[in-house]
Amino acid sequence: MDLVRLPTLRQIKLRLAAEGGRAIYLVQDLSTGRIFTLPAKVAHAVRNSQIAVSDPHRAADAKASVDEEVAKEVYGFLHMMKAVQATDLLKRKPFNPLFMNLPLFDLGPWQRHLQGLARLVVGWQSFVALALLAALCFSLGVRNNWAILDAFQNVFSLQALLSFGLVAPFLKLIHEAGHVLTATRYGVRVRQFGVMVIGLYPMPFVDCSDADMTARRRHRVAISLAGIVTDVFIGLIAFALWHVTEGNFFHVLLGNIFVFSTLNSILFNANPLIKLDGYYALTDALGRRNFYTRAMATLSGARDWVVSFGAQGQSLRGWRRKGLAGYALATVLYRVNILWIIASAMMPKYLGLGAVLTAWGALAMFALPLMRDRPQNPATDRPKLTRVWGWRLGILSALVAGLFLLKWPFSTVVPVSLDITGSYQITVRSPGFVDTRAGYGPVTAGQVILQQDNVVLADELAMLTEELRGAALLYEAVRGADPAKAQAAQEKIASLRERQANVLAEQANLTLTAATAGVFMPLTSMEARRWLGPGDLAGALLPQDGAAVLTGAFPERYVTLYRGGVAEATLKVAGQYQSVPVSGLDLSEVMQRNSESGARSWQLRLRHEAASASQMVGQPGQLRLSFERAPAWRHLQFWWQGVVEKYRSAQLIERETLLD
Repeated sequence: MDLVRLPTLRQIKLRLAAEGGRAIYLVQDLSTGRIFTLPAKVAHAVRNSQIAVSDPHRAADAKASVDEEVAKEVYGFLHMMKAVQATDLLKRKPFNPLFMNLPLFDLGPWQRHLQGLARLVVGWQSFVALALLAALCFSLGVRNNWAILDAFQNVFSLQALLSFGLVAPFLKLIHEAGHVLTATRYGVRVRQFGVMVIGLYPMPFVDCSDADMTARRRHRVAISLAGIVTDVFIGLIAFALWHVTEGNFFHVLLGNIFVFSTLNSILFNANPLIKLDGYYALTDALGRRNFYTRAMATLSGARDWVVSFGAQGQSLRGWRRKGLAGYALATVLYRVNILWIIASAMMPKYLGLGAVLTAWGALAMFALPLMRDRPQNPATDRPKLTRVWGWRLGILSALVAGLFLLKWPFSTVVPVSLDITGSYQITVRSPGFVDTRAGYGPVTAGQVILQQDNVVLADELAMLTEELRGAALLYEAVRGADPAKAQAAQEKIASLRERQANVLAEQANLTLTAATAGVFMPLTSMEARRWLGPGDLAGALLPQDGAAVLTGAFPERYVTLYRGGVAEATLKVAGQYQSVPVSGLDLSEVMQRNSESGARSWQLRLRHEAASASQMVGQPGQLRLSFERAPAWRHLQFWWQGVVEKYRSAQLIERETLLD
């Protein structure tokens, strides 16, 4: 049979590679850069066809080595490759404003000018510099107790997001430069430099796909890891410079650069669950080409098999297919988790714009790729289709019935602890300076726990004593001679004695004693000679006997359920569960509102008869309350109401912040 003699054969390049301990053949379409894998027989036939096209003297031997069936497979491969070319070069791709690749120019001709720089920065000297920089940053972090980590708490603030929008393209440009220099160092041609538009936001990219055809495995791993190493370099440099700036725009900007470079490397670039640098480095190191594609195809087939009840797709038989499906499922769950974290932080912010951006991101990450890449399923015969839809309608009916028939109680968990500042607090009764104070520990009934000193009271008492003596002498002198003056003297003596009694009472109040045996817990710093006024907190006395009083903040959205009746209460303390009587619960409204959201505050009070206050020191608990039983649809409704309330509350806070 005649061999294929097509100009297409001159546009492909063959290479032998290793994957998973076996040899595979790679074919690259030089016109588009796409790389395909071929069976050994077909690859040999393609090679012989190339020989026949390029060298007429060897054409006869090439023809003899290819049988008719293999030649048909070669024709099929070339036809498929031409179809891919038509799709890539001629067919208009669907417009997706959220994800677009815009190639700008071929970077290959410029690489010869970068060879000197590539030899300088790609090598052992770079790892030495990275190690020294890491040691410097570690020393700086230890000295200031890693103060820069506070920047992570404001990663979704408006200032941080604006900083990211400003510097991210420049950081990504340096990241891509790491790939280019490493590829140049190992003789790999970089095909294209361009801009990738993500959610209408431009980010630079380079195409190093030729590494699959021209580079050794360890060099491919190095090219993939180059961007991550570059991000680490940038992050460490920003970390060091952050410590030499203070209180200005660049100080905040450097902290944000450190955060962005770190998050970008850990959560995305270095993560093998996302098809970025870390994934390519790992699959090259393991020799598992197209691992992500095979995993997603396996999961998609398993999904079709489940939803069609075995009529379509393929089940997960064998540990290899289960492993592939598990990896694909992990990648989906990871993206969902990242989206959930971003949505939780972003949705209520910026007067509703955060919700728009979150929905846009979810559409870009999940909905649009599914709609674009959804395969056209072959026609299914009518009996099988009827059976599948019968099963689906049956399951849907069971789910709807479950929403109304399945019932379980509402429940919530309230963190509780000793009511130290309420039921057990001890306050100062008279003003004075601290003389002595008991330390933390057990005390006996009547033991002095605080002794104050007030020289003003002592002087006042001495003055009143002298005045009282003078008033008594005056009374003795006039009581027989002048009855009116004697009456006035008696009234003055009574007034002075009343004032003296008040001062003596205040002096007595300078000594605080334990009313009962228990544990004394100082709550304020009361060093010697510190002035304390009436009502100042001195500490807490936790009795050894009696019931412990526990309190905790109660969520407002459960107040209506609480008033409807508590069915069961269980307290968890130190890993032990104890049933507590509902009669020991008391819910009261705190006369204050949340300063941010404006929501009312409620406090739940529990009288715990099974332990005393001194036994509950340092042992916070969790009180689980169960309320009325309700069908599943009411639980869904209640959950959705909570989400809406949380969103509205966060929006109010955001509006107040922006207005301020």
